[in-house]
Amino acid sequence: MSVDTAVILFGDRHMPWEVTAQQAQALLHSGVVDYAEVSDQTVGFIPPYLWNEQNSPSAAIMKDPDSLDNGIITATIAATSAPGLGVTIGTDCIRTPPAEFVQTMWTMAKLTKGKALFNVGAGEIKQCLPYGHKRSEGIKRMEDLCNVMKLLWESDEPVYYEGNHINLKGAYLGSAKPYRPEVWALGGGPRLMDLATTYLDGVAVAIPNVWWTPEQTAAGIKALKDEVERKGRDPEKFRVGMWNTVILNEDPEWVSRALDNPLTRWLSAVFGRIEPTNWREEGIEPAVPDGWNYHMKMKPRQTEPSFVDEVLSKTTRAMAEKSFFWGSPKEVATQLQAFVDAGIDWVMPVDYMQIVTPLEDAPNCLGRNIELCGHLKGEAPQQDTA
Repeated sequence: MSVDTAVILFGDRHMPWEVTAQQAQALLHSGVVDYAEVSDQTVGFIPPYLWNEQNSPSAAIMKDPDSLDNGIITATIAATSAPGLGVTIGTDCIRTPPAEFVQTMWTMAKLTKGKALFNVGAGEIKQCLPYGHKRSEGIKRMEDLCNVMKLLWESDEPVYYEGNHINLKGAYLGSAKPYRPEVWALGGGPRLMDLATTYLDGVAVAIPNVWWTPEQTAAGIKALKDEVERKGRDPEKFRVGMWNTVILNEDPEWVSRALDNPLTRWLSAVFGRIEPTNWREEGIEPAVPDGWNYHMKMKPRQTEPSFVDEVLSKTTRAMAEKSFFWGSPKEVATQLQAFVDAGIDWVMPVDYMQIVTPLEDAPNCLGRNIELCGHLKGEAPQQDTA
């Protein structure tokens, strides 16, 4: 089956905006990447205690891993620098009111001529609590967003809505709607999936973090599409994509060093399985305490070094190897193809090699991601001659 591909662009204020523009152009010119993805985050995943040149050579030029560009502006740079390239934005439903969010979605859809895809989750504590938002309101705010999107799209008149956290009293965004954006749920959980199968265009799932086998993936996709059909919607139009944590390099020794790096070990521990207790299904004891998961508990800037050390002392090489797809682009493409065969139709590798690789290798990371997409497409990437 055909598959759409996306490559993530990490917008960072230590780098000039032209870097984002050039990367987006490389994705477009490759001919094998359909979307540039940007993550709308306020802070990253790495505690300051771990950010040093020994763990990440990038620390030599980046004072911290948290100087993240605004996601919407980064997506706009990508879209205007590479016309024809689709744009995906990973964000949440909490930090932007729903009507204003819809206006942004419609604008991005116009900018990309319909190739705008929003992956929307119910929020993470690290994006919410430090900034005055309540993570506990996530699902109810997602319900508000779904209803407001539907009302505004289907009506050319002012709309009224009494919701969980928002009331609209004659809200109006105008009648011009030249392109409809796609909106997918990002994450899991039964309440979020119920909203997705009722209102949205698809679901994006972290693999291997939520589903770690093709068999789980096939069963999960069937359950979602069965529910879509039960609700009177067309299951063939409901899409399921995957965000993949990967470590890409042709040299096995470099891959081995990356899997042993404290940064990738930390990431393995905190979201190698989104629900850490799932490790026990594979005979591995979680490295974090029971009841702890990253989206509800982790605030990197407030994470004590003693907690980091304790977690890393319990994070095994086997856990790291199961948290990423790793190897050369061709080897990783072969691993991901099994999930495409299980029903996934949109693939986005998130390559953590680029945060641990030597600086001289960093420029090669984007090319490896493009090559991976080419293998999944069954096509050779075009050389960028721009």
